[in-house]
Amino acid sequence: DGSLGLLVRVDNENEVDGLVSGSFDWSGTEDADQTDLRASMTVSNKQRERLHMAMTADGGSQDEAMAGSLGLLVRTDADDKLDGHLSGAVDWSGMTDANQTDLRASMTVINRNREKLHMAMTADGNSRFRERDGSLGLL
Repeated sequence: DGSLGLLVRVDNENEVDGLVSGSFDWSGTEDADQTDLRASMTVSNKQRERLHMAMTADGGSQDEAMAGSLGLLVRTDADDKLDGHLSGAVDWSGMTDANQTDLRASMTVINRNREKLHMAMTADGNSRFRERDGSLGLL
C-alpha cells in the first residue's frame, strides 16, 4: 500500500489538493484460497474521487490443463465505466488419454455482471497408418 499527496496554494487559494493512493498484493500466489494478484490505484482532487482502477488476476494449472481469469474495474468521478471480467481455460490432457477429446478451450467476457461473449471449442483426431480422421467443435 502507498499514497502520495500534493497541495498547491496560490494567493491563499487551494489550486490543487490531490491524493494518489494504490496497493499491490501478490500474496495469493502462495495461498490457494486467494486471488493470485490484486492491484488498485485511486486519484482524488479536493477530496473527490476522480479516477479509480482495480485489477485482479488468477490462474492455475493441473497436468496439461490451464485456466485463468482477469478482472478490471474503472471508475471516473465515482461512476463505473467498466466492470469487466475475462476468463478462459485450455485443456490438452486428452492427447495422452484415448477416451478424452484431444483439446478443449473456452473464453468468457463479462461486463457489469452480464455475459457479453462466450466461446468454446473442441478438437479431436486420430491417425492410423495412412488414415486420418478428426473433428472440430465450436460453440
